[in-house]
Amino acid sequence: MKRTLLFLDYWSLHEPLTQATVLPTLRMLLEEELAERVLLVTVERGPKAVNRASALGPGLEHVPLIAHDLGLKPLARALDLLKIVPRVSAIAREQDARFLMARGVVAGGFAHFVHRRTGIPYAVDYFEPHNDYMTDVGEWTKGGLLDRGLSSLIRSQQRTAQYCVCVTRNYRERLVAMGANKDRLLVAPCPVDEQKMHFDPEQRARIRAELRWSDGVIAVYAGKFGGLYHREHAFRAFAEAQRIVGDGFGLVLLTPHPEDEVRSGLRSAGYVGDRVLVKYAEHHEVPAYLSASDIAFAPYRGTISSACISPMKIGEYWANGLPVLLTRGVGDDSVIIEQDPYAGAVFDPEGSDLPSAMQSVLRTIAQKDQRIRTSHLATKYRSMDRTREAYRTILGNAWGTVHLAEQSR
Repeated sequence: MKRTLLFLDYWSLHEPLTQATVLPTLRMLLEEELAERVLLVTVERGPKAVNRASALGPGLEHVPLIAHDLGLKPLARALDLLKIVPRVSAIAREQDARFLMARGVVAGGFAHFVHRRTGIPYAVDYFEPHNDYMTDVGEWTKGGLLDRGLSSLIRSQQRTAQYCVCVTRNYRERLVAMGANKDRLLVAPCPVDEQKMHFDPEQRARIRAELRWSDGVIAVYAGKFGGLYHREHAFRAFAEAQRIVGDGFGLVLLTPHPEDEVRSGLRSAGYVGDRVLVKYAEHHEVPAYLSASDIAFAPYRGTISSACISPMKIGEYWANGLPVLLTRGVGDDSVIIEQDPYAGAVFDPEGSDLPSAMQSVLRTIAQKDQRIRTSHLATKYRSMDRTREAYRTILGNAWGTVHLAEQSR
């Protein structure tokens, strides 16, 4: 029987996280012959959602499903379960899928119910306490329907999934301390495509020429404002960085938010001058803007659960050679940064320690071969090798070829 893997992704195909993390993982599985055939099931949503498969390459087939688009999120998610679980179950049976893999705990909840319907074993990667983080930052109500629902699904996955792949050692240790079976908990932080995100001096020169910012220090932030990320405190951090660096400071903000809204936030925070670029960039465009920059910001909301997440953008920044100004207490990365100045510096966006963090990264970027040294951190901490080892263990057992990942022992 063909080794067919059904991979359930709760994001849409064109979501940056799918493009940056899911597709490289699936192509790696096929290249390494860890699966002969992969069915990628994505959940498409919004007014542009189309129930039409895309061509993704040999051995990789796309099956899009349409989510419910309702204003009341708890009801929409419940209806998604009722609609998507039977559909995925039918696809798994029709296509003779021998194993299910879910990306993230929300998709893992769907996989749990598909497993109960079909008996097909499953595993979950990108395993993190998503509900805790969402309630900690105020996006969800503590004890509300979304919080209780996802918390219950996470507990179910711990019982029924063959493996859960945590994105940080912090979270694995927390689960083991709470009584979880350590042999079923692997660790693989969000990997980065180092080749795709590498530093390109030609793109650096091109972007800087277009901006007419040939000199000075350019900082970049790629992401949203609000929710999981700081908004006003982020704008204040950018303004403080400008005051520290002076007139030569430039700021590149790659964000889906409206430009006038972002510029208004910067003005309110005291940012002066016009060396600011605000634009939405497709994921394939991001490396050029990183190459044009010298330092990067990652103003996550710091909470107790922040220690259990693995931000994708940190690995991408490092791969391009950018030291990161990161919120203290985020994932395993903040400890790495505290121990290695080439990784960046940590700070509290709600505190007063940004000046010392800025001075630290300014000293770092003045070092010879800094960009190369920083890019090596992506290889060391965010390589696809860790994901490959986790999948060798998971699929080796699924197909009957046992391989134990050393990182989990």
